[in-house]
Amino acid sequence: MATRGHILKYLAAALLAAFCLAFARTDTTQKSMVRAVLLEPGEGGWTVGLLYQAPEASADSSEASDGIGFAAASGPDLERALDNAASLLPLDANFRLCDYLLLMPGGSWQTPSDYESLVLARQCGRTSAQLAACTFTCQELSEATEEGNDLLTSLLQTLKRSKRALPRLYEIQTSAGLLLPCVTMEEDTLPIQPEGWFVSAAASEQWDAQKTAVYELLTGQGETFTFWLGKHPLTLRRPLLSIQMEQDGSFAVHLDCQTASDSARPDSAELARLGTLCTQLIKERWEEGQDLMGLGACAALQEGEQAYLTPAKNACPQLRTDVSVY
Repeated sequence: MATRGHILKYLAAALLAAFCLAFARTDTTQKSMVRAVLLEPGEGGWTVGLLYQAPEASADSSEASDGIGFAAASGPDLERALDNAASLLPLDANFRLCDYLLLMPGGSWQTPSDYESLVLARQCGRTSAQLAACTFTCQELSEATEEGNDLLTSLLQTLKRSKRALPRLYEIQTSAGLLLPCVTMEEDTLPIQPEGWFVSAAASEQWDAQKTAVYELLTGQGETFTFWLGKHPLTLRRPLLSIQMEQDGSFAVHLDCQTASDSARPDSAELARLGTLCTQLIKERWEEGQDLMGLGACAALQEGEQAYLTPAKNACPQLRTDVSVY
C-alpha cells in the first residue's frame, strides 16, 4: 500500500506539472508578446507604437529576436491610443517581455510619468522597462518596414546591445533628470547616435557628444566613453568613482579609468581638461536641481544629518574632479 501511495503521489505531481506547463504556454504563446512601446505625444492626442513578437516565433523567450511586427494607432489620450494599437495585434497583447520604452525627442518629462501611471493601473507594461529616445515617428518606422526587411529586428538588437546605457522607467520617481541614448534611422540600420537627449521637469534638450559622454562617465551609464580632448580620440572604460569631503567643506571627485585597447594613452593636460568638464557638468546639474554625485548624502555621512546639502536650499559646494588612468 505504501508503494502504491507513493506511485499515486508521483502521478499526481506529474499531472500537476503538465497542467502548469500547458497553462503557462497557453498564457504566453497564444498571445502577441509586446517587446517595446513607442510613445508619440501630439497636439491633438497620442500615437502609440507596439513592437511585438509573433506567437509562432518563440515569443516566450526573451532572447528571441525574429518574427517581429509593428503596429501603431492614435487616440485622444494615452490609454485609448494604447488600446487602439493593441487591437491591431494578431492576438491579445501580453507585456511580460516589454523591455523597452522609446520616447520622441522633445517630449516632456510628463510623457514617461503618464505611461508609468498607466502601467501601474493596468499592468500594460513594466516599470523596469528601459528608456531610449528615437528620432523617427511611428509612421516612419511603419513605412520603413513595409517591405519586410529586418529593421525591427535590428532595432531590438540595438537596444539590447545598449542596455547598460539605458535608464529604467521607475527612475523618474527619484531622479531630477534622465539622459536617454537616442536611436536614429539610417537606411537599413538603427544605430545609437553619439548625442543624447536629456529629459527633466524643466526641459528636454539634445546634448552634444562630449557632454553626453561626460554624463555617462560620471554615472557609469554605458560601457565605453569617447572624448576628443586633443588630436586623437580618447576612449575610457571601467570607471571607478570615489568622493571625498575635504576639511574645508569642498569635495574631491576621483575617477580611475582604463583606456580602451584601441585608444591612445592620454597626457596630463587631457586628463585635466576632462576633469574640468566633469566638474562643470556636476555644477550645472546642481544648479538645475540635481545632485548628480550625491554630494549631500556624502556630507551627511561624514558630518552628520545637519550637514546634508540639497540643490533646493544650498549653493553648489566647491569641488574638483581628478581623472586618472591605469
